[in-house]
Amino acid sequence: MTVRLLLLAAALFLSAIVRADPVRLNVAVPGPGAASYLPIELIPRIGADKAEGAEVHISFSPSGGSALGEVTSNNADFAVVGMPAAMSLRLRDPRIVALAPVNDLPLYVLLVRQGLKGEVRTIADLKGRSIGLHSDSAATKNTSQQVLELLFRRGGVLPNSFRKVVVGRRWEAEAMMLRSGEVDAVIGDEPHATRMIEEKIAFPLLHLGDPQTMRLYPGTGFLRGVLVGRKDRMDSDPAKYEKMVRIIRRTLEWMASHTPEEIVSRLDIVDPAERKRLLALLHQYPRQYSSDGRFSTRQLSETEIFFIDSQRGNPAAENFRIESMIVDRWAGRKD
Repeated sequence: MTVRLLLLAAALFLSAIVRADPVRLNVAVPGPGAASYLPIELIPRIGADKAEGAEVHISFSPSGGSALGEVTSNNADFAVVGMPAAMSLRLRDPRIVALAPVNDLPLYVLLVRQGLKGEVRTIADLKGRSIGLHSDSAATKNTSQQVLELLFRRGGVLPNSFRKVVVGRRWEAEAMMLRSGEVDAVIGDEPHATRMIEEKIAFPLLHLGDPQTMRLYPGTGFLRGVLVGRKDRMDSDPAKYEKMVRIIRRTLEWMASHTPEEIVSRLDIVDPAERKRLLALLHQYPRQYSSDGRFSTRQLSETEIFFIDSQRGNPAAENFRIESMIVDRWAGRKD
């Protein structure tokens, strides 16, 4: 009996040690302030990581490509980026895998500086002008770069007929470049895009969240945010990867069961205007986030269509199949 009690005491002691030392998970995301990655910022605020015996640490990067670079260079365990950006990197790095969806609806906005209102009415009118991007890379194209190139090509504007200018992801950088005329248009992100419009810094030429846009541009309902990791690290520590997926799913399920007001209240937003914009966005686009963190076969197919079309002329991209990088063993799948 004494031996059994000692063993029980030892087990309880070891259990207490495990609880006292949560697993550290480092996640890189573009930002801060992008609504697409709001679920990641919510994780520590609602205790989704602690509920799984972990502690999530978030680092912000200027673009999706930069966030992915944190993973490939071992500075982060995971990244949450646009699926097309992850696919672009996968062409060069077979270690990159997609583990769980975060978004259901991309909300990119093609914004044109206010001074050109009346002069620029279609994408074709942007020929020969300067366009701002969060990054411009031929090797690993981030999602906004792919969106821009696809929309412009379909609008009759060839890649060499406009000038790309790299601008920061932060609101201040984008606003300054538009106000000064350094760029004529940008691929904006919410809620920054709404603020640009409200303050008459720019006007929207096209919004991917608009159902009409989705009908006109097949493939633009692609998977925006996805949890990304590395297969070699997943194989060496699958429990860590399972834990991160469970945290993502727990957070998304929490969001799906709470009102926009309850969600925003967890973010401690001080600026009333910023709070109002985010609330309006959450009410207007309830589909923006995945409700359960499961991969949608339909959406993956649409993402593949978008990726191949946006990378036309690249044989490796045209022959790429999205299923080759999907790991759904923990996230699950739906039609």
